[in-house]
Amino acid sequence: MMRKTCRHGFSFVELVVAITIMAIGIMPIMWFFSRSNMGTIKTRDEVYAQQYAAELYDFVIASGFNAYSPTGEAGVEVPALTLADETISIEERFSRRLIVEDLAPAHNPDWPLLYRTVVVEVNWIADQQQRSLKLTGIIHAPK
Repeated sequence: MMRKTCRHGFSFVELVVAITIMAIGIMPIMWFFSRSNMGTIKTRDEVYAQQYAAELYDFVIASGFNAYSPTGEAGVEVPALTLADETISIEERFSRRLIVEDLAPAHNPDWPLLYRTVVVEVNWIADQQQRSLKLTGIIHAPK
């Protein structure tokens, strides 16, 4: 009488083939997640840069026309702001520069207002590349 052998389980070769197929199937999913994570980090850095620029710009505008004299093209570094005895700093990997320049009316020197351009430039490094954001506006005061 012949015995029937009943096999339960998988051979080593079947296991290796199944793991290989699963690994090949998972690779595109892992690539997608790593790329979306990099996109999220890039977007987060851009939002931080926009916030840092808007914060300094709003501070300058709220301080008034005469609070900041012209800085020249080089500008001044502003890593922190102090307001009501509280200092607000930006992250170390960001730098922030303020450029204030006088702006004269082109056609009419008798114009009753004085103008200055206010430029806030935020720089940072992301993906091993230098990134920057500029926020520009005009502030005015009576002569």
